[in-house]
Amino acid sequence: MNRLIIAACLALAATLCLSAVSEAHKVNIFAYVDGDRIVTDSGYSRTKRVYDGEVEVFDAATGTLLLSGKTDTEGKFAFVIPEAAREKKMDLRLLLKAGQGHQAEWTVQYDEFADAPRPVSDMVAEENPAVSEAAPAAAPAAGAAPAVSAGGLTAAQVEAIVRREVDPIKHMLAEMYDSGPSMTDIFGGIGWIFGLFGVAAYMKSRRNP
Repeated sequence: MNRLIIAACLALAATLCLSAVSEAHKVNIFAYVDGDRIVTDSGYSRTKRVYDGEVEVFDAATGTLLLSGKTDTEGKFAFVIPEAAREKKMDLRLLLKAGQGHQAEWTVQYDEFADAPRPVSDMVAEENPAVSEAAPAAAPAAGAAPAVSAGGLTAAQVEAIVRREVDPIKHMLAEMYDSGPSMTDIFGGIGWIFGLFGVAAYMKSRRNP
């Protein structure tokens, strides 16, 4: 019986060590569409984020690399939705390289950004300043109603409010994705181990009265 107790203690210690090592080496990437951008959130856990990790964005169908970038101190990296992805209706495969061989992937489906707004660019005005200076702002047509919602807010203001309200939910989803095994899961596994040893001890006592 003493040997059985020692074996159970060793199994318990091994379980705790393996769970700690597994959690330390686990890395996740989570991505969501925010306006005309895709925001990625990478971390080992809720509190330990991936700093200076490389995020590569591929065409999921062909494997063509579209762009890449580095995560910041909070594990975030954001990029404007590539125009090629819109035109060719690509699904985007995001590959996180966190160093020491740690990698994780996430796929952003085309349907998720198909209706996303396009970025406002000032390139035309910069390339043709004479045109932008000569063309006065178009006056609203007589009798035309301003683009406001029923509550007196413009479409841009409504979009900003909705984005502000939804952003915490996106962060909560990222944290849930990074949560890893809980203490309940770990102790549940330990319970299974002790249960198996208990069955083994019972069977041994039956064989050796």
